[in-house]
Amino acid sequence: MQNATQNRHQRLHAVLYMCIAALLFALALIYCRYQQVFTVKEIRVSGNRELSEKYITRTSGIKRGAGMFDLDLGAGVKRLIEEPYIYNVFISRQFPDIVNIHVIERNPIVRIDLRDTYVLDAFATVLPLPRSYSIDTLPVIKGVDPDLALEPGRQTYHPDIRHAINFFNYMQRYGETIRGYCRHITWAEDRGWIIRRNNAYPPVYLGSEQLEKRIDILHAFISKMKEEDRDMRNFKYVSLRFNDQVIVRD
Repeated sequence: MQNATQNRHQRLHAVLYMCIAALLFALALIYCRYQQVFTVKEIRVSGNRELSEKYITRTSGIKRGAGMFDLDLGAGVKRLIEEPYIYNVFISRQFPDIVNIHVIERNPIVRIDLRDTYVLDAFATVLPLPRSYSIDTLPVIKGVDPDLALEPGRQTYHPDIRHAINFFNYMQRYGETIRGYCRHITWAEDRGWIIRRNNAYPPVYLGSEQLEKRIDILHAFISKMKEEDRDMRNFKYVSLRFNDQVIVRD
């Protein structure tokens, strides 16, 4: 009987201590809010290149002076993800008064000249023309239906464009050896895909099938030319369209 009474008293004391602790915590929060301890004083933006810190901060909807506990971080992420140049974003609180916004931007890898000029990333997402660097540095896709309408912020599922993006992505594994030879990417109905560094170099006819395999062959061929100290510019054209062969015309 005595043990039961002692246990009941211990439980009551524990509950009382928990209530006092919760009350003190609540009072501390009220005091901190009153003193504006947990209010946003600084917003730090990282990972951006094309988009300005000011634009990212404004788009997120997070404002200095807002309560740290009142922030809807999910809504801020959703607003930023709708921006075409943002692939992903992370927003976090850093107590007592800092909000961190880290963005992962989409990077244009090619441009395409239709009636208007667009740039695309590695996922064939159409992006507004960049302001942070010149589009003249990007490889260009030509020969696609000029009347095709593309919508910035959306992926394009046009088969020719996705075809070009896919084999251009594959070329990245060989670095500048092959990527540098792909400054101009042209679709021709009778010859398939044609790539070219510039007018001083011969066009390379890839065809329309087994492009990854043909790129492997092209890399081996260009590497062999370098080993033999032979200049690709001495050829009129290079064709890889037939039976895994490299056909050149001097």
